[in-house]
Amino acid sequence: MASKELETRIVDLEEATWRALQKSGEGMIPFITDDCIMQFPLGMKVTSRSDPNVQDILRSEAFIPWKSFELSKVDVQPLGDSAAIISYLARATRPGMDDGDATLGFEALCSSVWRWDAEKYSLCFHQQTLAQ
Repeated sequence: MASKELETRIVDLEEATWRALQKSGEGMIPFITDDCIMQFPLGMKVTSRSDPNVQDILRSEAFIPWKSFELSKVDVQPLGDSAAIISYLARATRPGMDDGDATLGFEALCSSVWRWDAEKYSLCFHQQTLAQ
Protein backbone atom coordinates (compact mmCIF):
# COMPACT_ATOMS: atom_id res chain seq x y z
CA MET A 1 0.00 0.00 0.00
CA ALA A 2 1.33 3.43 -0.91
CA SER A 3 2.47 5.51 2.04
CA LYS A 4 -0.14 8.29 1.64
CA GLU A 5 -2.94 5.73 1.23
CA LEU A 6 -1.75 3.88 4.35
CA GLU A 7 -1.56 7.13 6.31
CA THR A 8 -5.11 8.09 5.32
CA ARG A 9 -6.47 4.66 6.22
CA ILE A 10 -4.77 4.53 9.63
CA VAL A 11 -5.76 8.11 10.55
CA ASP A 12 -9.35 7.34 9.54
CA LEU A 13 -9.36 4.20 11.71
CA GLU A 14 -7.86 5.99 14.72
CA GLU A 15 -10.43 8.78 14.45
CA ALA A 16 -13.18 6.15 14.12
CA THR A 17 -12.13 4.63 17.45
CA TRP A 18 -12.38 8.03 19.14
CA ARG A 19 -15.83 8.59 17.59
CA ALA A 20 -16.90 5.14 18.83
CA LEU A 21 -15.70 6.08 22.32
CA GLN A 22 -17.96 9.13 22.23
CA LYS A 23 -20.89 6.68 22.41
CA SER A 24 -19.59 3.80 24.54
CA GLY A 25 -16.49 1.79 25.37
CA GLU A 26 -18.09 -1.24 23.78
CA GLY A 27 -18.15 0.61 20.45
CA MET A 28 -14.38 0.17 20.24
CA ILE A 29 -14.44 -3.64 20.45
CA PRO A 30 -14.91 -4.22 16.68
CA PHE A 31 -11.68 -2.26 16.05
CA ILE A 32 -9.36 -4.27 18.34
CA THR A 33 -7.58 -7.61 18.06
CA ASP A 34 -8.22 -10.45 20.49
CA ASP A 35 -4.69 -9.95 21.87
CA CYS A 36 -4.82 -6.14 22.15
CA ILE A 37 -2.65 -4.43 24.78
CA MET A 38 -3.55 -1.00 26.18
CA GLN A 39 -1.41 1.14 28.49
CA PHE A 40 -2.93 4.15 30.18
CA PRO A 41 -1.62 6.90 32.47
CA LEU A 42 -1.02 6.13 36.14
CA GLY A 43 0.33 2.65 35.41
CA MET A 44 -2.82 0.98 34.10
CA LYS A 45 -2.05 -1.83 31.64
CA VAL A 46 -4.79 -4.11 30.29
CA THR A 47 -4.50 -7.11 28.00
CA SER A 48 -6.64 -10.06 26.98
CA ARG A 49 -5.19 -11.93 29.99
CA SER A 50 -5.26 -9.18 32.63
CA ASP A 51 -7.95 -8.90 35.28
CA PRO A 52 -9.89 -6.87 34.34
CA ASN A 53 -9.14 -7.48 30.66
CA VAL A 54 -9.44 -5.07 27.72
CA GLN A 55 -13.02 -6.06 26.91
CA ASP A 56 -14.05 -5.85 30.59
CA ILE A 57 -12.78 -2.26 30.69
CA LEU A 58 -14.53 -1.32 27.44
CA ARG A 59 -17.83 -2.92 28.54
CA SER A 60 -17.72 -1.48 32.05
CA GLU A 61 -20.68 0.58 33.24
CA ALA A 62 -18.07 2.92 34.75
CA PHE A 63 -16.84 3.90 31.27
CA ILE A 64 -17.51 7.59 30.58
CA PRO A 65 -17.77 8.42 26.85
CA TRP A 66 -15.68 11.25 25.44
CA LYS A 67 -17.58 14.48 24.85
CA SER A 68 -15.15 15.88 22.27
CA PHE A 69 -11.72 15.12 20.85
CA GLU A 70 -9.09 16.59 18.57
CA LEU A 71 -6.00 14.81 17.20
CA SER A 72 -2.99 16.87 16.10
CA LYS A 73 0.71 16.40 15.32
CA VAL A 74 -0.23 13.11 13.63
CA ASP A 75 2.49 10.82 12.23
CA VAL A 76 2.00 7.41 10.63
CA GLN A 77 4.83 4.99 9.84
CA PRO A 78 4.55 1.56 8.22
CA LEU A 79 5.91 -1.38 10.22
CA GLY A 80 6.78 -3.81 7.45
CA ASP A 81 4.07 -5.01 5.09
CA SER A 82 1.34 -5.79 7.60
CA ALA A 83 1.27 -3.09 10.28
CA ALA A 84 1.57 0.62 10.96
CA ILE A 85 2.08 2.87 13.97
CA ILE A 86 0.33 6.18 14.49
CA SER A 87 1.38 8.77 17.06
CA TYR A 88 -0.36 12.03 17.88
CA LEU A 89 -1.36 14.56 20.49
CA ALA A 90 -4.93 14.03 21.69
CA ARG A 91 -6.99 16.73 23.36
CA ALA A 92 -10.34 15.52 24.63
CA THR A 93 -13.05 16.25 27.17
CA ARG A 94 -15.42 14.13 29.22
CA PRO A 95 -18.45 15.23 31.21
CA GLY A 96 -17.64 16.00 34.85
CA MET A 97 -18.69 13.50 37.49
CA ASP A 98 -20.64 15.91 39.74
CA ASP A 99 -21.99 18.58 37.41
CA GLY A 100 -23.39 17.60 34.02
CA ASP A 101 -22.26 20.91 32.51
CA ALA A 102 -18.65 20.72 33.70
CA THR A 103 -16.06 19.00 31.56
CA LEU A 104 -12.81 17.29 32.42
CA GLY A 105 -9.90 17.99 30.09
CA PHE A 106 -7.47 15.36 28.81
CA GLU A 107 -4.26 15.95 26.87
CA ALA A 108 -1.95 13.06 26.02
CA LEU A 109 0.61 11.85 23.55
CA CYS A 110 -0.87 8.65 22.13
CA SER A 111 0.39 5.86 19.93
CA SER A 112 -1.40 2.90 18.41
CA VAL A 113 -0.26 -0.05 16.35
CA TRP A 114 -2.63 -1.28 13.65
CA ARG A 115 -2.04 -4.81 12.31
CA TRP A 116 -3.41 -6.30 9.10
CA ASP A 117 -5.37 -9.45 10.01
CA ALA A 118 -6.62 -11.30 6.92
CA GLU A 119 -9.06 -8.67 5.66
CA LYS A 120 -8.70 -5.49 7.71
CA TYR A 121 -6.47 -3.43 9.97
CA SER A 122 -7.17 -3.94 13.67
CA LEU A 123 -5.77 -2.16 16.71
CA CYS A 124 -3.33 -4.42 18.58
CA PHE A 125 -1.65 -1.83 20.85
CA HIS A 126 -2.55 1.58 22.27
CA GLN A 127 -0.61 3.75 24.73
CA GLN A 128 -1.22 7.15 26.32
CA THR A 129 1.25 9.47 28.08
CA LEU A 130 -0.25 12.50 29.80
CA ALA A 131 1.03 15.73 28.28
CA GLN A 132 -0.09 18.03 31.12
